[in-house]
Amino acid sequence: MYEVILHPDVQEVYVNADKAFAKKIARCLQQLEQTPRSHPNIKALKDRSSQ
Repeated sequence: MYEVILHPDVQEVYVNADKAFAKKIARCLQQLEQTPRSHPNIKALKDRSSQ
């Protein structure tokens, strides 16, 4: 399992978010901690050294 560390500004937004939004964020962060490489919005980095 991985650890997600939030920037202090992001932490403040998360703490001050309404309950429904905070719940969505928590669910996404939990999924990111468990499987950071398998998500539809994550793409592999491309090698740009040949450009």
